Amino acid sequence: MLLLKWKFCITAITLTAISLTASKSALAASLYSVTDLGNLTGEAFSYATDINDSGEVAINSFASSFFYSNGSLKKISPLPGDNQLSVTGINNLGQVVGNSVSSNNFTGNNPFLYSNGITQPLSIRNAIPYAINDRTQIVGGGSGLGPFLYSDGIVTSIGTPDNVAYGLNNLGQVVGFLGSNTGFLYQNGQTTNLGALPVDQYSVANDINDLGQVVGSSGFTGVDDGRAFLYSSSTGIQDLGRLRPTDLFSVGAGINNLGQAVGFSGANGNFFAADGNGLRAFLYSDNTLYDLNDLIAPGLDAGFTLTAASAINNKGQIVGRGAVNGELRAFLLTPTSSVSVPEPISGFPILSFGAVVTLFAALKRQPHSSNAVIQQKLQVNKAIT
Repeated sequence: MLLLKWKFCITAITLTAISLTASKSALAASLYSVTDLGNLTGEAFSYATDINDSGEVAINSFASSFFYSNGSLKKISPLPGDNQLSVTGINNLGQVVGNSVSSNNFTGNNPFLYSNGITQPLSIRNAIPYAINDRTQIVGGGSGLGPFLYSDGIVTSIGTPDNVAYGLNNLGQVVGFLGSNTGFLYQNGQTTNLGALPVDQYSVANDINDLGQVVGSSGFTGVDDGRAFLYSSSTGIQDLGRLRPTDLFSVGAGINNLGQAVGFSGANGNFFAADGNGLRAFLYSDNTLYDLNDLIAPGLDAGFTLTAASAINNKGQIVGRGAVNGELRAFLLTPTSSVSVPEPISGFPILSFGAVVTLFAALKRQPHSSNAVIQQKLQVNKAIT
């Protein structure tokens, strides 16, 4: 989830909230060790965007993008003629998607597929790919094209130019954002508007697993006072809540086939804050929202304050970004054990839909920017300096 422009409009007013009765029993949850992937890049800024089931990770820094595997990094080269790039997704074949540009003579975003050490162009012009599945199907958004599905060298538009696709599963189901300001699910040629949580006017769907479960964010106007949601065809859209009573927003970013979701929750509108202030990465598992910082095994935190989680694989490994000594670095969490962890009491429990009337603000992405890679890196540079 990158190449984004965040819209900040903080207006959170909770009129009524009656919580479900919280269980007093301890819940089983994993403890994790932290691997500092950012330290391997040699830069003061980095973030991990996606992970596959082999633990391979796609990483961006200011200067470069990387493929992480088995404890080492490989630098990904931009397409010929370009000098900057950014990566977005990875599949279980170790294939990575992203886009590259020339900062000297910008002519558009150039989508690519990185595989076996080679960066290859995709047959799409001025577009950004966001996700790739194990069938090497790719989705994203393109200027004048809108949300696209790339399969076997064929590009198919699956919506109008003001829409964009952010995620897909191995069944070819696609999720993303409609120009009507709500998330969508696309399958078999049909687009379903996912709507939003009660009172909200905005939602975005960020990821989908092979069971058709979707995570995203629902808000009144923007992400900065929205709530993470979980959607399925059987339950509809469900509010996952926020970690702490003082948090103004939460965002669901990734989900695995076990129904475990990750994202972040907080009160700091600078989502790339290098001091770790006001942001916390979360794990949603077994109907409970956990602060990932509370699940790090003693002595294995590597000095991190985990600020945002972007993806979780089917082995429970999690990637994202965190603050270390004033720097923002990519991290990898690996489960070390399963133990009994007391149910969190510092944040809101899941709220009953019928009793909640809340105004939110949610994320709006602009995937068709004329220079998305450069704009993203300049934006983050401004945020952390």
